[in-house]
Amino acid sequence: MPKKRRRRRRGGGRAARVLSVLLAAVVIVAALTLFFKVEEIEVTGCRRYTPEEVAVVTQVEKGDNLILLDHYHIKQRIFEELPYVSEVRVGRRLPNTLVVEITETEAAAAVEREGVWWLLSRGGKVLEAIDQIQAAEYLLLENIEIEPPAVSGWLTVAEGGPLTEDRLVELMEEMDARGMLTRADSIDAGDPDKLVIDYDGRFRVELGYDAEFPYKLDSLQKVVGELQPNETGTIRMNMKADNEVRFIPYE
Repeated sequence: MPKKRRRRRRGGGRAARVLSVLLAAVVIVAALTLFFKVEEIEVTGCRRYTPEEVAVVTQVEKGDNLILLDHYHIKQRIFEELPYVSEVRVGRRLPNTLVVEITETEAAAAVEREGVWWLLSRGGKVLEAIDQIQAAEYLLLENIEIEPPAVSGWLTVAEGGPLTEDRLVELMEEMDARGMLTRADSIDAGDPDKLVIDYDGRFRVELGYDAEFPYKLDSLQKVVGELQPNETGTIRMNMKADNEVRFIPYE
């Protein structure tokens, strides 16, 4: 009679492979825990803050595991506790260095709420509270009602007005990209029909709230460049014809 072939049991092989994988994972984790400890925190990009200040805010201490650090929460702590930081990048350099690269922003504008003036970055981040005398050194955002601000938070414009925070930030960023932000004294949203910019100490610039800001600012630069240095007046850019610009000299 032919002999019956015995089927090999494969269950034991699978279990051995799974066990090997688990043991390898344990060895790797143990190695990471034992050998990659934080010995140094390297901070770059500082101007306003010192590397030591940034390092303290990370809440990372020597001896912490470099591999298992939560980079997201490190970034959030820095961004929230250091208002003038606009960007944070966190990395590691093995075997023992935490690398933190920050980008700092600058105050670009000031807006008032209930007698307190608040400094803002051009991107709309709330930087700190200041007094009226200090506020005069910056671009003033006038007749713009804002929600209660919080340092390191973002500007929020109250609903119902003609200008939203997104449009305001877009305008400031477009002006900054053209070197125009520091030449403006104020942006005024008090007129529901037009936005008014006090520009260069010489011009009252009128824009529509729905204007295409990049195009209008390019046109404004062109017009100002064609005027004589002693000319002052109103530059109207909110007429029905989208490309119409009218200069009305002051008497």
